[in-house]
Amino acid sequence: MLHDPLTGLPGHALLLDRLEQSLIRARTRGTLVTLVLITAPDDVLKTAKALRQGLRPDFTVARYGDAVLAVLAEHDFGDGAPIAELIRQLIGKRPHVHWVTSDGDAEPQTVLSTARTPPARH
Repeated sequence: MLHDPLTGLPGHALLLDRLEQSLIRARTRGTLVTLVLITAPDDVLKTAKALRQGLRPDFTVARYGDAVLAVLAEHDFGDGAPIAELIRQLIGKRPHVHWVTSDGDAEPQTVLSTARTPPARH
C-alpha cells in the first residue's frame, strides 16, 4: 500500500522510494536531503494536517509508523536544524523530533536508522 489509509499521506514504501530518489538527486546535483522523524502519539491526524499546511509543497510528509511521521526535504545548503525547528513550531508543542542530513552518499536504510537514533548530548 503506497498511501496510509488513515492520513492519506504516503506510506512507508512510498517514503523509501522518495528517499532513494532524493539521495540520487543529491549525489548528481550536489544538493542535500534532510529526513525528519516526528513522534506524534497524541494526534497523528492533527499533526499530519499541520505539517501538510505549514511546509513547502515540495517537501514529502509521510506516515512512517503508527505514531511516527516523516518529512523529507531537498535543499541546497545547511542542515536540517531549521526544518526541524519549523516542524516544532507548526506542531505547537515539543514533539520528539530527530533529523539527519545527507549529501546523497548514503543508502536509504542508513539515513532512516541515523534519523531514528537521537543525537548524542555533549
